[in-house]
Amino acid sequence: MSAIPELTRLERHDTSMELTYDNGNQFTVTYDDLRYSCPCAKCAPLRNDDESSKSLRRQVESMPAEKPKVRTIGKYALAFDWVQGCSSGIYRFERIWALANNEDPDGGRPYVHGVW
Repeated sequence: MSAIPELTRLERHDTSMELTYDNGNQFTVTYDDLRYSCPCAKCAPLRNDDESSKSLRRQVESMPAEKPKVRTIGKYALAFDWVQGCSSGIYRFERIWALANNEDPDGGRPYVHGVW
């Protein structure tokens, strides 16, 4: 994977966040997409097959709109704290970049417990 630009600004809106990178690119990521792509051990396996993936999407979209709190995790990731739903995921900057570019943040790989 090539190096991704540095995230220089994250602006939270009511239903999405705007991301600005040091190369000037700006993207909008919805909170529904962010929640659906949660990388935690509980949520990630639900995206492995079509039926549970669709169910997860419906569950996420049925939650009330909410602006999460954002925390940095070291210099490599962000965590999003929601009042409702899962707040366990640690979103590496590469994952957020993939979401911003409408790419599969899992890289087409199914979730497997442990090391990739």
